[in-house]
Amino acid sequence: MKVIMNLPVAPSDNVMVEREGDLLRVYFDFKKEVVKDEEGNEVEEPVQHSCQNVDIVGRHGYGEIVGAIINDQYSPDEVQAIMFNNELAKDTDSDITDDKRAEYLAEYRALQAFRAHAKEVAAKVVEII
Repeated sequence: MKVIMNLPVAPSDNVMVEREGDLLRVYFDFKKEVVKDEEGNEVEEPVQHSCQNVDIVGRHGYGEIVGAIINDQYSPDEVQAIMFNNELAKDTDSDITDDKRAEYLAEYRALQAFRAHAKEVAAKVVEII
């Protein structure tokens, strides 16, 4: 989920972790936000950053962190549909249109790119904890 924080500076590795008992809060992909006053003028204080957040309850291993990040972006049904559509797109005998084939392949590539990013974030989190 996207959150906004008052932070003077984003974390240097673009990942922040908070522990609360068996809850692990992971914040990543920080971006500085432009803050405006009531008249629409940019202000320097407070400094705000938006980022993505996932909360993980229970085990905090690499796999659980990767899974939590992916499942925050994609539901299990969406992942399954993307995987099946990719198989259909790879089948040159299928009767789908070229446009649909390109769409399915693009969805699969986007999922894989996000999965690779989730693994990068998870590796940083494991180093922190």
